[in-house]
Amino acid sequence: MTGGNTSVTLEKLKKISLRAKLSAYSILLVLGVVSSVGLSFDFAERRYLSQRFQQSQQESVQFLVQIGREALSSRNPPLLASYLALLRRSRALTYAMVLDEKGRVAAHTNTILSGQRPTDSVTLKSLEAGTLLEQQTPAGDDVVVDLAMPILQEGRRLGTARVGYSRRAIAILVNGALQAARRRIIVSGAISLAVGVVIAVLLALLLVQPIRHLRDGAHRIGEGALDHRIRITSRDELGELAHEFNVMAAKLQEVANLKQDFVSNVTHELRSPLTSLRGYVEFLLRGSAGPLNDEQRDYLMVVKNNSVRLARFIDNLLDVAKIESRKIELHPEKVRPQDIAREMEAVFRPMAQEKEIAYISVVPPDIPPLRADADKLGEIFTNLLSNAFKFTPDKGRVEFSVNEEGENLHFRVADSGDGIPAGSLENVFNKFEQVKPTRGLARKTKGTGLGLTIVRGFVEAHGGRVWMESEEGRGSTAHVVLPKGPAAPSPAKAEGAEIGS
Repeated sequence: MTGGNTSVTLEKLKKISLRAKLSAYSILLVLGVVSSVGLSFDFAERRYLSQRFQQSQQESVQFLVQIGREALSSRNPPLLASYLALLRRSRALTYAMVLDEKGRVAAHTNTILSGQRPTDSVTLKSLEAGTLLEQQTPAGDDVVVDLAMPILQEGRRLGTARVGYSRRAIAILVNGALQAARRRIIVSGAISLAVGVVIAVLLALLLVQPIRHLRDGAHRIGEGALDHRIRITSRDELGELAHEFNVMAAKLQEVANLKQDFVSNVTHELRSPLTSLRGYVEFLLRGSAGPLNDEQRDYLMVVKNNSVRLARFIDNLLDVAKIESRKIELHPEKVRPQDIAREMEAVFRPMAQEKEIAYISVVPPDIPPLRADADKLGEIFTNLLSNAFKFTPDKGRVEFSVNEEGENLHFRVADSGDGIPAGSLENVFNKFEQVKPTRGLARKTKGTGLGLTIVRGFVEAHGGRVWMESEEGRGSTAHVVLPKGPAAPSPAKAEGAEIGS
């Protein structure tokens, strides 16, 4: 189950757009930087506060030494008492005292202890200290940090200054200061993250936009617009890629032009001898060169049928060449859908009778006419219906219908054949593309693969659109939507997209 879930997750990740990925990666980077800076600042702030409190304790005992020296040397106890009263305001202070040279308490924040002579080990060690001495003593569930320093004057020891601080109180003060600092860090981090997200999205957009132009250009070329070029406005790697893309497109266009010229020349050169060949075959079949026996007539009919098939293929190649070079000439005129339906019924009645196919034509009598090239419309629906009959088994069903949709007429050609595989629907209009289902009658059919290409070219030349719908085992439906007004001109060459930073 874990492996399956992992595969599904990977597939979903592959479908995420590059812009979304770049944005996500940039946002994660910004989030990582903001988090790292915040944690580093928190650690540095804690260390700084701890060192600052420690320095403050040392400064307090040093000031007490100075005040004690002045008070003891001038025998001014009120000065010492007033300074101790000031120290008493410190929240972390446990006690502060000055001991005289005999070890008696000269002044204490707790005035009750004044005049006493403490004999505990901490006091005894502090009386012997020649410099700053730090000691720690337990006090219940707390620890008191005792700082002692001798009071000296001209080498003579006047006494000892001592201050005691609660480690727990110091920790509370440090944490309180950190909480305030963290709030500032969170606010600053949120603002930085918001700005970083905006910059990340804009950066992703700037990076992805040229890639999108390349993708769209590749799509245009894939659809046959080999004259499409991308404008280059940068000299970075994307600009170089766009340049190579344009070079590739130019070479493809050159090859396509050579191929088109070759096909046009060959087909034109073939038409003349083929026309002559068909003429002589007709001449012989009429008996103008002498009587023919049955076997000779059969041979000539084979030659005639194949020459007709070859002529049709040549005409298709010429039509495709005109479509690709956008040189289709339209001669719009008023065309009634009822006339198209009658013509198609007359053309395909023999095939319907031969295969016992039910051919149904649904054209409302009030359907309006359209302005179009009648010959091109005839070829469009002849190709579509030919495919429908070709891929429909005996005793099947083919339907030709049309209805009005606003300013358009919507034609449908539906059959009850084996259908087209879902993965092949996008390719049916490509040149020389013949979709072969894996079963049924369609496997036995033959063709040039140009019919639907011509259909799409003629429909788009009229300003319409065409597409296929199909479901395997349940037949296919070809949709043709054409405007009722004058035929639209062929689409102009699109401007190239711009590639730049």
